[in-house]
Amino acid sequence: MFFDLLHFGDGPQAINYFVFCFGAILGTIQMVAVRYERRDLIWLDGPAGSWLSAILIGGSFIWFFVTDQEIFIPGLAGGELFTIFVSAFIVAIPITRIIAFAIARVKVISISATARVETKRKEPIP
Repeated sequence: MFFDLLHFGDGPQAINYFVFCFGAILGTIQMVAVRYERRDLIWLDGPAGSWLSAILIGGSFIWFFVTDQEIFIPGLAGGELFTIFVSAFIVAIPITRIIAFAIARVKVISISATARVETKRKEPIP
Protein backbone atom coordinates (compact mmCIF):
# COMPACT_ATOMS: atom_id res chain seq x y z
CA MET A 1 0.00 0.00 0.00
CA PHE A 2 1.10 3.59 -0.62
CA PHE A 3 1.20 4.68 3.02
CA ASP A 4 3.57 1.84 3.89
CA LEU A 5 6.19 3.67 1.83
CA LEU A 6 5.99 6.85 3.94
CA HIS A 7 8.42 7.24 6.84
CA PHE A 8 8.22 10.63 8.52
CA GLY A 9 11.05 9.98 10.96
CA ASP A 10 11.54 11.02 14.54
CA GLY A 11 12.74 14.61 14.19
CA PRO A 12 10.81 17.82 13.71
CA GLN A 13 11.65 18.05 10.01
CA ALA A 14 8.17 17.01 8.90
CA ILE A 15 6.54 19.63 11.14
CA ASN A 16 8.99 22.30 9.97
CA TYR A 17 8.30 21.42 6.35
CA PHE A 18 4.53 21.55 6.94
CA VAL A 19 4.77 25.04 8.48
CA PHE A 20 7.05 26.13 5.63
CA CYS A 21 4.61 24.88 2.99
CA PHE A 22 1.62 26.30 4.84
CA GLY A 23 3.12 29.80 5.06
CA ALA A 24 4.32 29.79 1.46
CA ILE A 25 0.95 28.56 0.20
CA LEU A 26 -0.91 31.25 2.20
CA GLY A 27 1.39 33.87 0.70
CA THR A 28 0.91 32.53 -2.81
CA ILE A 29 -2.87 32.45 -2.42
CA GLN A 30 -2.81 36.06 -1.22
CA MET A 31 -0.63 37.14 -4.12
CA VAL A 32 -2.97 35.56 -6.67
CA ALA A 33 -6.07 36.87 -4.86
CA VAL A 34 -4.74 40.42 -4.88
CA ARG A 35 -3.67 40.18 -8.52
CA TYR A 36 -7.05 38.89 -9.74
CA GLU A 37 -9.14 40.75 -7.11
CA ARG A 38 -10.73 37.66 -5.60
CA ARG A 39 -12.80 39.16 -2.78
CA ASP A 40 -13.47 35.75 -1.26
CA LEU A 41 -9.73 35.22 -0.63
CA ILE A 42 -8.21 38.68 -0.06
CA TRP A 43 -7.04 39.66 3.41
CA LEU A 44 -5.67 43.10 2.49
CA ASP A 45 -6.39 45.10 -0.66
CA GLY A 46 -3.88 46.63 -3.06
CA PRO A 47 -0.19 47.02 -2.30
CA ALA A 48 -0.68 45.99 1.34
CA GLY A 49 -1.89 42.58 0.15
CA SER A 50 1.11 42.21 -2.11
CA TRP A 51 3.45 43.09 0.73
CA LEU A 52 1.67 40.65 3.02
CA SER A 53 2.07 37.86 0.49
CA ALA A 54 5.77 38.65 0.02
CA ILE A 55 6.30 38.67 3.78
CA LEU A 56 4.47 35.35 4.18
CA ILE A 57 6.47 33.66 1.43
CA GLY A 58 9.83 35.16 2.41
CA GLY A 59 9.20 34.61 6.11
CA SER A 60 8.32 30.96 5.64
CA PHE A 61 11.50 30.35 3.62
CA ILE A 62 13.67 32.15 6.17
CA TRP A 63 11.98 30.40 9.09
CA PHE A 64 12.38 26.96 7.54
CA PHE A 65 16.04 27.27 6.66
CA VAL A 66 16.93 28.84 10.01
CA THR A 67 15.02 26.41 12.25
CA ASP A 68 15.48 23.12 10.42
CA GLN A 69 18.84 21.78 11.60
CA GLU A 70 18.34 18.43 9.88
CA ILE A 71 18.05 19.88 6.40
CA PHE A 72 21.27 18.34 5.09
CA ILE A 73 20.83 15.05 6.91
CA PRO A 74 19.01 12.42 4.86
CA GLY A 75 15.44 12.35 6.08
CA LEU A 76 12.23 13.01 4.25
CA ALA A 77 12.02 11.76 0.68
CA GLY A 78 9.75 12.57 -2.25
CA GLY A 79 6.66 10.71 -1.03
CA GLU A 80 6.76 12.29 2.40
CA LEU A 81 7.43 15.77 1.03
CA PHE A 82 4.58 15.49 -1.44
CA THR A 83 2.17 14.23 1.23
CA ILE A 84 3.09 17.06 3.60
CA PHE A 85 2.77 19.65 0.81
CA VAL A 86 -0.67 18.42 -0.22
CA SER A 87 -1.88 18.32 3.39
CA ALA A 88 -0.62 21.91 3.92
CA PHE A 89 -2.43 22.98 0.75
CA ILE A 90 -5.66 21.30 1.87
CA VAL A 91 -5.45 23.08 5.24
CA ALA A 92 -4.44 26.47 3.75
CA ILE A 93 -7.48 26.87 1.48
CA PRO A 94 -10.20 26.84 4.18
CA ILE A 95 -8.01 28.85 6.56
CA THR A 96 -7.61 31.53 3.88
CA ARG A 97 -11.34 31.66 3.27
CA ILE A 98 -12.17 31.77 6.99
CA ILE A 99 -9.75 34.64 7.62
CA ALA A 100 -10.99 36.52 4.53
CA PHE A 101 -14.60 36.06 5.68
CA ALA A 102 -13.78 37.26 9.20
CA ILE A 103 -11.96 40.35 7.90
CA ALA A 104 -14.81 41.16 5.49
CA ARG A 105 -17.33 40.73 8.31
CA VAL A 106 -15.39 43.09 10.58
CA LYS A 107 -15.26 45.67 7.78
CA VAL A 108 -19.03 45.44 7.22
CA ILE A 109 -19.76 45.76 10.93
CA SER A 110 -17.47 48.79 11.28
CA ILE A 111 -18.98 50.45 8.21
CA SER A 112 -22.53 49.89 9.45
CA ALA A 113 -21.61 51.25 12.89
CA THR A 114 -20.08 54.33 11.29
CA ALA A 115 -23.17 54.81 9.13
CA ARG A 116 -25.42 54.64 12.21
CA VAL A 117 -23.37 57.30 13.97
CA GLU A 118 -23.50 59.54 10.87
CA THR A 119 -27.27 59.06 10.60
CA LYS A 120 -27.77 60.09 14.21
CA ARG A 121 -25.70 63.22 13.71
CA LYS A 122 -27.71 64.34 10.68
CA GLU A 123 -31.12 64.03 12.30
CA PRO A 124 -32.63 67.37 13.31
CA ILE A 125 -33.11 67.96 17.00
CA PRO A 126 -36.82 68.56 17.83
